[in-house]
Amino acid sequence: MTVPRKPQKAPLKKMKMTDLVVTFAMPTLLGKCFIAYYGAYYAKYPGEGYGYALAGSVAFTLCMVARFLWRYRHHEDAEES
Repeated sequence: MTVPRKPQKAPLKKMKMTDLVVTFAMPTLLGKCFIAYYGAYYAKYPGEGYGYALAGSVAFTLCMVARFLWRYRHHEDAEES
C-alpha cells in the first residue's frame, strides 16, 4: 500500500522593487488620471453622463489593483544585498 504524499507548494519567486513599478504604478496612475478628469467634469456638469465614466474609471482602477495583487500573490521580496 502506498502512502499519499502531501502536495508540495511551489517555491516563491523572488522579485525586486523595480519589477513592480511598471505593473503597479502605471495602471494606478492612469486610473487616477481618469478619476480626476471625469470627477472634475462630473462636478462641473452633473447629469450629463460623466458620473458613469467616473464610476467606470473607479472600477478600472480597482480592477487593476486587484489584478496586480492576484498576479504577484506568489512572489517574495528579494533581500537587498
